[in-house]
Amino acid sequence: MNFQIENNEGNTKGIEDTLNARLKGHKDIGEFIEKFDKTIQLTCKETLKHRNLSHTFAKGKSVPWWTDALTTLRKRTNTLRRRYKRTLNNEELRENRKNQYYGGKGKYQAAFRKETINSWKQY
Repeated sequence: MNFQIENNEGNTKGIEDTLNARLKGHKDIGEFIEKFDKTIQLTCKETLKHRNLSHTFAKGKSVPWWTDALTTLRKRTNTLRRRYKRTLNNEELRENRKNQYYGGKGKYQAAFRKETINSWKQY
């Protein structure tokens, strides 16, 4: 069935009337609905951008060796870094937070290297 209907500058009432007249003139409503549905799907596929569903996108790259412990260490390191960077008035506190940050960063980097090396060894 051909559903080509002229679009008269957004005149939706005219489009509805035309479709109603075609529906009333058709014997099998189920067949009409199926053809109408196929027409809408075809129009959407041709008009809208279609994202390839075979590619699933993660929010960032995942690696097989990443663990929850690394996530916790990373968050802790970032927290220590923010505290260190935002401490401006008290030099003694800033130096203390700097040492905490670099200590936490070293632990995180060591755990990170250990997990990557273990992953390569298992591979």
